Amino acid sequence: MAHSRLRNPQTVPHPPDPGHKKGGGVNNVKDPVETKLHTAVCAGKVTLTAAQKAIVTDWTTALSTLGLG
Repeated sequence: MAHSRLRNPQTVPHPPDPGHKKGGGVNNVKDPVETKLHTAVCAGKVTLTAAQKAIVTDWTTALSTLGLG
């Protein structure tokens, strides 16, 4: 896999990042995806490289792409 720094982010289509809002609780719809990927990597269910590739490619489909939900 090519290192992400080598790709021009302007030419790779991505779903918009929801960003973070001030306040408490889960207020970023991407947070649960990141948490589930973190848990899966730590449990040995997926490799870190696969999780990174899936979330960079399309964070909205990362879990289903890896068979995690």
